[in-house]
Amino acid sequence: MRPILETERLVFRPFTAEDFDLLAGLHADPQVQRYIGGLWSREVIQRRLDQYVGDQQRLGFSKWKAFLRDGTFVGRAGVSLMPDTGEPEIGYSFARAAWGEGLASEAAIGVVDWMFANTDVAGLIGFAHVDNAASRRVLEKTGMVFEGERDFDGIPNAFYRLARP
Repeated sequence: MRPILETERLVFRPFTAEDFDLLAGLHADPQVQRYIGGLWSREVIQRRLDQYVGDQQRLGFSKWKAFLRDGTFVGRAGVSLMPDTGEPEIGYSFARAAWGEGLASEAAIGVVDWMFANTDVAGLIGFAHVDNAASRRVLEKTGMVFEGERDFDGIPNAFYRLARP
């Protein structure tokens, strides 16, 4: 399958219905899940996978699988629509083995650039748990501006916004 996006070190491809185990493996690590609501049940993983596949078909973008150029799966990154507002929201999760390498920042910047080059969205939003300093730095590296704290699904989050340049 042809990549959707390539950055210096990463290759992004859409999720398929066959990627349950890949997504489940990423989200089975309690440290990966620390700031995003704890471990996901099989039902939540299936619902997320179905959403990613459906969004890609319907919208032309979604959360995508992220691989190193050597083919190693390292996480996911992309954009989904916020259910309550319909705003495009950037999100990413990376395997713990990939932490500290700047991959989340590279992915987020690549996704932002791709969205502005390939869609007509007016802007993007992003959020991270208020205590997740690393994820907040990733959002800030994309150029997003902190707008305050908001509660999402009972989790206190720092909310960010980026307008189309």
